[in-house]
Amino acid sequence: MRRASGFAGFTVMWSGQMLSTVGTRMTNFAIGISVFQETHSALSVTLLTFVAFGATVAFSPIAGVLIDRWSRRTTIIAADVGSAAVTLALLGVYVFGDPQLWQLYVVNFLTGAFLAFQVPAYSAAITLMIEKGGYTRANAMMGLLRAAPYVAAPALAAPLMSAFGLAPILAIDVVSALLAVAAVYAVTLPPDPVRDHTAGETGSAGSRFRRDFAVGFTYIARRRPLVGLLSIMIAISFLSALGWVLFPPLVLARTGDSANAVGIVQVIGAIGGTGAGVVLAMLKPTQDKVLRMLVAILVLGVLGRILFGFDGIWIWSIALFFGWGALPFIDGYNQTIWQEKTPPRLQGRIFAVVQMVENIASPLAYLSAGVLADNLLEPAMRSDGWLASVFGPITGTGPGSGIAVLFIVSGLGAAVVALVGFLTPSIRHAEDLLPDGGGETEPSAVTPGTAPAK
Repeated sequence: MRRASGFAGFTVMWSGQMLSTVGTRMTNFAIGISVFQETHSALSVTLLTFVAFGATVAFSPIAGVLIDRWSRRTTIIAADVGSAAVTLALLGVYVFGDPQLWQLYVVNFLTGAFLAFQVPAYSAAITLMIEKGGYTRANAMMGLLRAAPYVAAPALAAPLMSAFGLAPILAIDVVSALLAVAAVYAVTLPPDPVRDHTAGETGSAGSRFRRDFAVGFTYIARRRPLVGLLSIMIAISFLSALGWVLFPPLVLARTGDSANAVGIVQVIGAIGGTGAGVVLAMLKPTQDKVLRMLVAILVLGVLGRILFGFDGIWIWSIALFFGWGALPFIDGYNQTIWQEKTPPRLQGRIFAVVQMVENIASPLAYLSAGVLADNLLEPAMRSDGWLASVFGPITGTGPGSGIAVLFIVSGLGAAVVALVGFLTPSIRHAEDLLPDGGGETEPSAVTPGTAPAK
């Protein structure tokens, strides 16, 4: 039987990842609810995400070099199998032992480490499998992996968790990950790009690795539009994460620990993200991706974050609908620009650098969000607190009001970032300033110390 290739092959791989992501989101939903209900600490929840992102940051340098050395198929399969093994180990703990909070942190760390390989490898595979005109459509489909599973995950996880605990949810996660591996085996991937050996064949393995990894940094640093785009995404990663990680604690604090309320808001938000992803996939390719990305950032800040400062499950649902609805446009157009404007044989290293730098912002936001919420803003927003007279008329002064203030601040910050992007020529006109494929034909053009083509 012939294996699927091209966009059809990508769709098969994407379908496997969709099933796997549903399983993962079910696990995330259940663990997050369980930890908060046990500890009633926003910091405990944010630490779970912090260690996962920290691991992604730490392993990104290794992932970038190995993705460009290994085949894309090998990298994707190894990362998927590793993630399944971690979840299987956690399942064993729940079935045969008494799980502790620190074990969840270890699991999240290992999952984050494998994610460091998965995301750049899939992004680089899109460039190989699909013609340039299909990049945005493919990235829109990848964006659906962020939102669509949240439609199914809470609906499936909540009743299973109530009736049987975490074990069946973890089992579903393991099976779905193995189906994703099978999907990768079922497709034909084009030959990997010619390996770039110019980063140095001499010296120790460590020195060769450092030179290889430096290629990604060097390539980006010498192109001002790429530096500008990366700076925008770093800021948005921080501001978005600052609010997003506290969304479940906000809803739980204001609804009496109602997991159903969290699920309702998540589903409605996921519908917004799913719908936006479908719309993006249907749109024709555009040469004004930066403008559309910046408009989406403005929508994220004003409608997707500031609205969380007000009280009410339907207001939060509208906020998350627009917040998630903006993300496919931000991520899809941004990723398409990077795929179009960088050489395929360097994309493992370049995308790993992007992932690492962006993800440094996220764990910092997660950690600071928990500390700010528990130790500063929540006490400050009590009826006798020093911020109550400022934000109290908007957010109220009950439980969760300090978290609501953090949403408002992060939304205002996102609006400022969008404005800066509009007013900075190297960002606003990045597509015109950067040649397709990096404008390079020789491997040596991007080795450290060599001036690249502009």
